[in-house]
Amino acid sequence: MILLADHQDSFTRNLEHLLAGFDRVVVRDRRELTPELIEQCHLLVLSPGPGKPSDYPETLDLFRSCVGYKPVLGICLGFQLMLEAEGATIHRQSQVLHGIETELETLPGSITYQGLPAGIRVGRYHSLQVDPSSLSCLPKTLRITGRDPIRDVPLSFEDLSRKLFGLQYHPESFLTCEGNRLIRNIRNACLDAEGGDLGTS
Repeated sequence: MILLADHQDSFTRNLEHLLAGFDRVVVRDRRELTPELIEQCHLLVLSPGPGKPSDYPETLDLFRSCVGYKPVLGICLGFQLMLEAEGATIHRQSQVLHGIETELETLPGSITYQGLPAGIRVGRYHSLQVDPSSLSCLPKTLRITGRDPIRDVPLSFEDLSRKLFGLQYHPESFLTCEGNRLIRNIRNACLDAEGGDLGTS
């Protein structure tokens, strides 16, 4: 089961439809997630949403409680929230990107982009970004796997040792042609050889 923590974003249902191609999806407001739901899920997904990470203390606490216990994927706001919790800084970017398709420069050998060409195009909907100068504060196990080659803004990460993944862009957007493959790669990385939950014994 994939548990989708909803931040009341207009893209949440689109994201649910994409995820439903891989597993049963349960959508809950981020303030209504129970320990039982967390225990049952194979992957926790933090949805996009309005505002900034610090507007969602409940989700920050949820993420911290799941690190090393459950695989987590953060998308847009979720991406920023996870990196802020890990030590990065979020600030307003010089250009607002809402419904803009841009090129993505990927890290060779990353699990997220396995089987995909080195440069793909993705749909972006954000006015905040991770400050590239703050990336040195992140844990060494966390790798930035995708960047905007023009602005040098981090757009994705993975931490395979803790099963943490993040996408600043929207895989469910029609502007991200490889969204289905991206989710497949991440979900496969969150399952062991038997297809079981890495968070349970």
